[in-house]
Amino acid sequence: MINLEIPEGQVPLGSPFYVERPPIEPDCYEAIARPNTLIRIKAPRQMGKSSLMSRILGEGERLGYQVAYINLQLADSQFLETLDSFLQWFCASVAEELDLPENLDKYWQGVLGSSRKCTKYFKKYLLTTLESPLILALDEVDRVFQHPEVAMDFFGLLRAWHEEGKNQALWQKLRLVISHSKEVYIPLNINQSPFNVGIPIELPELTFEQVQSLIERHHLTFTEDQQMTLMKVLGGHPYLVRLALYHLAQHRLTYEELLRTAPTEAGIYYDHLRRHLGNLQEDEGLLEAIAQIIQQNNPVEIGSDEAFKLRSMGLVKFVGNAVTPLCDLYRIYLRDRLILPNPLSSPSEQNSGSTLAAILFTDVVDSTPKMVANQQKTLESLKRDFKTMTAICQDHQGQILKNTGDGLLVYFVSAVKAVECAQQMQAALTAQNHDLDPHSILEHRIGIHVGDVLLSDGDVLGAGVNIAARLQSKAKPGGICISQMVYDTVKDHLYLPVEDMGLQELKGIPYRVQLYQVLS
Repeated sequence: MINLEIPEGQVPLGSPFYVERPPIEPDCYEAIARPNTLIRIKAPRQMGKSSLMSRILGEGERLGYQVAYINLQLADSQFLETLDSFLQWFCASVAEELDLPENLDKYWQGVLGSSRKCTKYFKKYLLTTLESPLILALDEVDRVFQHPEVAMDFFGLLRAWHEEGKNQALWQKLRLVISHSKEVYIPLNINQSPFNVGIPIELPELTFEQVQSLIERHHLTFTEDQQMTLMKVLGGHPYLVRLALYHLAQHRLTYEELLRTAPTEAGIYYDHLRRHLGNLQEDEGLLEAIAQIIQQNNPVEIGSDEAFKLRSMGLVKFVGNAVTPLCDLYRIYLRDRLILPNPLSSPSEQNSGSTLAAILFTDVVDSTPKMVANQQKTLESLKRDFKTMTAICQDHQGQILKNTGDGLLVYFVSAVKAVECAQQMQAALTAQNHDLDPHSILEHRIGIHVGDVLLSDGDVLGAGVNIAARLQSKAKPGGICISQMVYDTVKDHLYLPVEDMGLQELKGIPYRVQLYQVLS
């Protein structure tokens, strides 16, 4: 019986399912043994960056080097607000990886800037303390790109250390390995960037022979035509191929079932495809670009920014200066699922159909007793608040589809826009309430969910709407409650402090939903 591994995250060292892509691994192993090495690994998510990095670190340990692996996704948002807090977190994290005391109080002294203090920390403490070379591996540095002021100084610092290693023996002990998915869009001076020096590694798709090797390692047998068809559907994407082979080897589905269901939400790539769809719907430019690409069977020339962003996401590949979908899985799924609404029009002006959308529901706390106590004043207060909320919705390209009496149903193409709109609504209402008679103040709760909705005759229906309607009841008065789908979509785009509410039962929903309370 074959001992299968669930294909998620990095492939463990020693795994029989890791496929080398020569000459990448031998070149990296040779380079890491040289002083002052800098290796840059660039590839879309799930293409094997972390797996390669772990093998470079394994080679370093075999050579007797010290290794420190830092995943920048683990940096709390608060540490990325300023360069000083980020560099202190960075130094403390490296020390922890090396089982050394932090000693920040000793080295973070004086009027020198944060970069100088960080340099002193490495030079006079870490590199001096260690007898052997240090491999510093920085994974997912894309996280820092979202904070340009921190990124410019931090990456400039790495480049400066690399330059110091050309002349100073102490800095030659430092080997840098950096991985990222996205293009480097932050404005780095050519002489201060670590992304134009060292050894660049771009991870390609698996070849026909490498996929064939993986098939054999899963104890499966394919005809040549079957393998050709599989690669047409999945390309040579390591994760997509491994997940398919894992399920086939487990006898969870047949080859025919795999091909039939792969580009659908009944297939094994459901989460992977929905993540891509959600990310595309956050950027109108990318939506328009991918629409052009998937509608053509030949490579298409689009704007260079959009082309490089889509390649960074792993959705397309270059053919000369043009691009084409990485594989038929993306082309077929997006052709079927991607509806491109005009954000300035309402769903009544769009074709009917099912799509992924962000739905925002509002509700007034204790509206019934307020109506009973003073109906006229409550209606006037509702009219006043709805006027404020409507203006904010329009600013964020939200479409108010329904007034429920004491609440609003709002449709958004973008989850980011929906959350920003909700935050500004609550902030504006709070500010407005300062000058009001306490008896005329209403407290509104807001729920937001991203899910499948049905556009029909100007209305929005479906489970996505029902869940959003239930979420507002879970929000605190004056607060916002969001689902896991919303949180996963917006967390890398917005500063969003949240309180984890855990899995919650919602009336009329047959499963529990993970919820978050947005903190003001």
